[in-house]
Amino acid sequence: MALTVEQLYEVMAQLPDPLFVLSEDGYYIEYLGGIEQQSYQDGNPLVGKRLQDMLPADKAAWIMAQIALTLDSNQVQVVEYELAAAEVKDIDSEAGPQGMQRFEGKIAPLPSRYEGKRAVSWMTRNITRQHDLQRRLQVLSETDQLTGLHNRRYFFEHFPGLVAGHVTAGLIMLDIDHFKQINDRYGHQQGDGVLQAFCACVAAQLRRGDLFVRSGGEEFLLLLPQLQGEGLRQLAERIRGAVAAMVLDDKAPELHITVSMGTTEIQPGEEAGAVLARADEWLYRAKRAGRNQAAHCPAP
Repeated sequence: MALTVEQLYEVMAQLPDPLFVLSEDGYYIEYLGGIEQQSYQDGNPLVGKRLQDMLPADKAAWIMAQIALTLDSNQVQVVEYELAAAEVKDIDSEAGPQGMQRFEGKIAPLPSRYEGKRAVSWMTRNITRQHDLQRRLQVLSETDQLTGLHNRRYFFEHFPGLVAGHVTAGLIMLDIDHFKQINDRYGHQQGDGVLQAFCACVAAQLRRGDLFVRSGGEEFLLLLPQLQGEGLRQLAERIRGAVAAMVLDDKAPELHITVSMGTTEIQPGEEAGAVLARADEWLYRAKRAGRNQAAHCPAP
């Protein structure tokens, strides 16, 4: 049994996600569906109006570009974008979801012309919840839960972008001296507190834009854009002195820690693995020399 035109229109009008028909010159020709009120505002008031008059200029221009790309390529385009109801004129922004929402749009060229104009269908889906969940999972996968620092995975994934554009950069590899003895003597709960205090102490010595990473156990990394030579050495010494001076527990005055460090300058275009291998070598030189010190790799 074939659907009548009226029945087909009724089906389209009941779609949970909204579908817009947009002309090549930016008019809202039709609005269908979007009955899931928890995810969408009613877009019917937009029909017959120009999106350039209803949306912020930058977002209207972006949508027009997507329409043109779809029509010129005669291919379906899939895009993601953000839009808040408060940015759209003439709709009831108090109804439906509030704040900035993220959408996936599927844009398809339509074979028919509307009053002589080419047009596209723009099916949109609110993916805010999925996007937020993905972002939270991404943060969890790149964050050390105990200290709140980024982890080794984050370091390797973001290293190229973090050093790009910086002619100079330095790296310090840090290792808390004899940390296993603290866990053995005072317990892991106290050891966790020591790690957190250590991180706070080191972070207080850093600049905005420096990257502090827990690479594993009691080992940490500092990626320091635009820092090398004497500046790198001075920072390492400030960190060493600050860590050695920490009061960790008033009830256990004998509890204190020191840190050993290996420093190196990052050469333009150098891969993360090579930098870490060199810093690791100089860290172990500091340990072999008696710990509680920094060993500095000379500049090439």
